[in-house]
Amino acid sequence: MSLQFCVIASGSKGNCCYVSDGTTDILIDLGISATRAEKCLGVLGVNPDNVRILVTHSHSDHIGGLKIFCKKHGGAKVICQKEVIGAVAQAEDITPLVAPRNFRVGGMYVTALPVSHDVPCFGYVVSDGTHSVAVVTDIGTVSMSQLNALSACGIVMLESNHDVEMLKANPRYSAPLKRRILSDNGHLSNVDCASACAYLAGNGVKRFILAHLSEENNDPELAVKTVMGSIADAGVSDFRVTAAKQDAMSGLYEVC
Repeated sequence: MSLQFCVIASGSKGNCCYVSDGTTDILIDLGISATRAEKCLGVLGVNPDNVRILVTHSHSDHIGGLKIFCKKHGGAKVICQKEVIGAVAQAEDITPLVAPRNFRVGGMYVTALPVSHDVPCFGYVVSDGTHSVAVVTDIGTVSMSQLNALSACGIVMLESNHDVEMLKANPRYSAPLKRRILSDNGHLSNVDCASACAYLAGNGVKRFILAHLSEENNDPELAVKTVMGSIADAGVSDFRVTAAKQDAMSGLYEVC
């Protein structure tokens, strides 16, 4: 048995990931249009009426497609943590199911990790009992307990939102917005992501996907170079780093 994983979209304009054990199909967030989600699920050979959608938090780039998607596909179910349900229900006029921190979706085991952001927010670790993947897309700072929770994963998708100097020099961003992004409840920088990935690589994680890259304050090549350099400096050689895209699906990864 193995897990399959695909990044459907990642960035400030919309986020959505796919995880499956071959029997149960999970989406983590649905911040893209229902039409795009349907097309991407079609490419993956997935019936939209059968998916289970795990919500990380209530920002529109993570839940903006839920209302229309769920209206069109009555069999789809939305699942979130109790801290998130009120905001999601109010924003999207739907009623999600509430899950504990550790729960099952079909044959898969899911752990919700509370993360630091400016609204209640969670990352997810999804496992088939043998293999696991992690998705943490909006996080201001990474704790040791979170790193330990990610260390057993075959794939870690972690936010690498911005280059600090690019953000500071951006004339289109106000000072309060910059402070929000740079805060411990904002978004993870390339350097901080690189430090986390170096630790994880040293503990056996071999594949990293960089998530939620800012189109204005980052560059995919720079983000990948920063993370790869930090991992190499830690003395690890067997690893792969890629950057998720806003407008294109990744390949279908197999964790086995």
